[in-house]
Amino acid sequence: DVLGRAEPCDFVRQARSVRAPNVSELFAPPQQDFPSGLQDPCTGITAATTGTLADLCRAAPGVSANIAANGAFTVSQADRQGITSFAGGNPNLQEEKGDSFTAGVVINPRSLGGALRNLVLTVDYFDIKIKDAIVQTPLQFILDQCYSGANPALCQFITRRPAAQGANSAGSIDEVNSGPTNSGGVRTSGLDTTVNWRSDLWGGNLGLRVSYTHLFKGYSVPLPGSDRDYFAGEIGAAKDRFTTTVSFDQEHGIGGTLTGTFIGASYLDDQLTGAKPGANKLYRVGAEFYLDGQIRFNVGERYQLYVGVNNLLDNKAPFLADIGASAGQDTDAGTYDALGRRYYAGARLRF
Repeated sequence: DVLGRAEPCDFVRQARSVRAPNVSELFAPPQQDFPSGLQDPCTGITAATTGTLADLCRAAPGVSANIAANGAFTVSQADRQGITSFAGGNPNLQEEKGDSFTAGVVINPRSLGGALRNLVLTVDYFDIKIKDAIVQTPLQFILDQCYSGANPALCQFITRRPAAQGANSAGSIDEVNSGPTNSGGVRTSGLDTTVNWRSDLWGGNLGLRVSYTHLFKGYSVPLPGSDRDYFAGEIGAAKDRFTTTVSFDQEHGIGGTLTGTFIGASYLDDQLTGAKPGANKLYRVGAEFYLDGQIRFNVGERYQLYVGVNNLLDNKAPFLADIGASAGQDTDAGTYDALGRRYYAGARLRF
């Protein structure tokens, strides 16, 4: 009954959208990258190993020489770190088409007195499916599909060293190239929840905002007809994530903000580990929480000075070594803070 008098607003939407490839996806020149964590499918193959994988590996340049020298195909740390990749545009791309379904409710208990009058709760369910999604074909997918014999056309994107070159072994991977393609599709679904609240206090305005996202499902199909690559729960797509911001500001005085960000426990990419998210706890990365803060000083009506700190708790990024790390780093810098605690200061002038 209380919520019934809170003037809720709900909605359901279903939509179709179409996106054409942009100029970069179509015509970007090849750009070099140095991927980390790639696993060579030929590792451990011997002259006596049977099967499609073994046959395709031994037929690749330099692999048989490596086997003859070591008894089994062997790669060194220099070989793992010596892989490069080029990716550019694809002028043959077609438009991608998306179907989305959203259902949500907004609750604002304005009929109640006191502090609850300024509370707004928003809950949204989303389910998004994209057909012919434009994606970058994963490098590990290219390697696995080529040497499993499932998609031999992908072998053209792989270059091996026919003979030893410097610190790199014969048969080791020199290049794995990729580019944008129209994939078999992408799907994601989940729940977004947001709470906003504000109140007048001590001659200023106190605000609270909490946003939480939970992923139910998330997968992509790298190429039409291939198996699903589930990403919900992997690093960069944690199933649970929330951000809380508390702020206070006086018009002619002091103000401040504290922001906390929680990233739920995640797993390394199953394309690199071979284990589905959640299947092997050895590939689990624990939850992380970051806290940022800022203090503001309003000087008169036109000037504001501020100082702040990011990663106040000085949390260290998880060490991912050669699996799941950003190129040239030991962690996924796109997800975790790799810099540690740092400070900043500045001034604003209104005119």
